[in-house]
Amino acid sequence: MKLTRRLGPVGAVLTAYDIWRRLPPKQRKWLARQARHHGPRIAKQALQAQRSRRRR
Repeated sequence: MKLTRRLGPVGAVLTAYDIWRRLPPKQRKWLARQARHHGPRIAKQALQAQRSRRRR
């Protein structure tokens, strides 16, 4: 059975893992630093967007 890259949470994770695997180690480090620095702010914005969408 072949895994497909369909839209949705599982497809997004599989695609992200595939991209991560192909990155050179130096770019992986840079990406990890950026995620640690900007991740909390982006997660907060996503949570606020989800809450505002539910209120409508």
